[in-house]
Amino acid sequence: MPQAKVQHPQHSASASTIVTNSDRPSSPGVSSLRSHASRTTGSDDISTPIEQFEINEEGTEADADADVSGVRRSNGHGLPPVDGGWGAWTYLAAATALEMLIWGFANSYGVFLDHYDTIYPKSSMLPIIGTVAMGIMYTLLCPATLWLTSHPRQRIPAMWVGVVFLGAGLLGAAFAESAGGLVVTQGVLYGIGGTLLWCPPTNYMFEWFHSKRGLAAGIMLSGTGAGGLFMPLISIGLLERFGKRTTLLAIGIGYIILLTLIIPFVRPRLPLSQQTTTRIPKVNWDFLKHAPFWMLWLGVLFQGLAAFMPSTYLPSYATALSLSPTIGTIAIALMNTARVPGQVFLGYLADKLGARKLIISMALASGISVFAGWGAAKDSGGLIGFSIAFGIFAGSYTALLSSFTKVLNHDDPHLPAILYALFYLARGIGSIISGPISAALMNHTTLGNAKGGYGVQGFGVLILWTGAGMIMSGIGAGYKTFKMD
Repeated sequence: MPQAKVQHPQHSASASTIVTNSDRPSSPGVSSLRSHASRTTGSDDISTPIEQFEINEEGTEADADADVSGVRRSNGHGLPPVDGGWGAWTYLAAATALEMLIWGFANSYGVFLDHYDTIYPKSSMLPIIGTVAMGIMYTLLCPATLWLTSHPRQRIPAMWVGVVFLGAGLLGAAFAESAGGLVVTQGVLYGIGGTLLWCPPTNYMFEWFHSKRGLAAGIMLSGTGAGGLFMPLISIGLLERFGKRTTLLAIGIGYIILLTLIIPFVRPRLPLSQQTTTRIPKVNWDFLKHAPFWMLWLGVLFQGLAAFMPSTYLPSYATALSLSPTIGTIAIALMNTARVPGQVFLGYLADKLGARKLIISMALASGISVFAGWGAAKDSGGLIGFSIAFGIFAGSYTALLSSFTKVLNHDDPHLPAILYALFYLARGIGSIISGPISAALMNHTTLGNAKGGYGVQGFGVLILWTGAGMIMSGIGAGYKTFKMD
C-alpha cells in the first residue's frame, strides 16, 4: 500500500518521518499527531528537531499505546507489549517496591519523632524533619518532571544519584548530634534522594501501560500504604532495642542494598532514540490564567497543610494518653494500610463519578473523622478507629489528582504530567509549612479543660486545625462554577 512521508522541508536530514496509510481517511489520533507535528515544526521555531513517531492505522486499540508525550504509537519493531508481559509487570513490581521503600520510611516519621523527643527534649525543630522530607519530594517532582521529560537519557542516572543522596541522608542521620543535623540529613538529603528515585518510575508508567494505566497507578500507589505498614513496626522494634544510631545505620545500609537490586528492573519501554532528547517541550500555560486550576490547587494545598499532622503526632498522642508506644505505632501502620484499598477504590470511583463529587465527599468525611474521631479518642480503641477512618478518606486523597488533570487538559500531550506535578507541588508546600505550624500549635493549651482528645495536653488546637484543613480541601470542588467539566 502506498505511504506518504511527511518531513520538514528545511530539515530533511534531522526530521523524523510520520508514516500513515494514505488510502484511508485519517483517524482522530492521526489528526492529533499531525497537529502536534505542525506545532513543533512551525516556521517560528525551525531549530527544534522533530520528534520521531510512527502510526500504524491498521493496528487495533489493543495494539496501540502512548509514549511519554501522549502520542499514539504501535507495538511494532520488536517493542515489548504494552499493558502486560514480562517487561511491563517486572517494571510495575520494581516501581511498587521503590514506592514502598521511599514513602514507607517517610510516612513512619512519627515513630522517630516520639523517640527523638526523649533525646532532644523541647526542640521545636523535630516536627519539621518528617515534613521537610516529604515536602521536598512533593515540590521537586515538578521541576524534575520538566527536566527528565526533555532529557530522558538522564532518568536512570538520576536514580543512581538518588541512591547516593538517600543513603547519605540515612547514614548521616545516624551520626547527627542535633535536631538541626537531622533536618539536613533525614529531612533534606532524604527528600532529594527520594525525588530522584521516585520521578523516573512515574514517567515510565505512561510507556508501559495504556488501557490498564489506572490499575497500574493503583498498584504503584498501594506501595506507599504497604511500606507504611511494615516500616513503623520495623523502626520501633529497632529503636527500642538498639537506639537511634544502630537503627538508622541498619535501615540505611539495607535501603542501599535493596535499591541497588531494584533499579535495574525500572526500565523504559521505548528506545531512547525515539524519545524527546532536546529541550523542555512547549506547553500551553494558559490554564494558569483560569480560576478552576487555582481552585483545585488551593484545595490540594489546604489538604497538605493538615493531612500530615496525624501521621506525625499519633505516637506522641498515644504517649500523652499513657498508652504503650506500640499503640501509636500500630495506629500509624493501620492508617497507612487503610490507604491501599482506599486509593484503588477512590481512583475507580473517580472514573465513574467525576472529581467534583468525590472532592466534596472526601473533604467532609476526612473532616468528620478528625473532629469526631481524633477529637474524642481517649483510649487505644478510639485512636485505632480514627487512624483507619483517616487513612481511608484523607490518606486516599492523592488518588484524585489524576482526575484533576482531566478537568484542565485540552489535548496538550505534555500537560497531564505537568499538571500532576503542579498539584503535588501544592501538597509539598503544605507539607513543609505544616511542620512549623504544628510546632506552634502544640504550644497552645487553651483547650486543656475540654473533653476527649481536645483536652489532651496541647493537642486540642492541633486537632481543630487538622479538621479545618480537611474541610477546606473541599474548595477544589468550586471549579463547577466555571463549568470546566
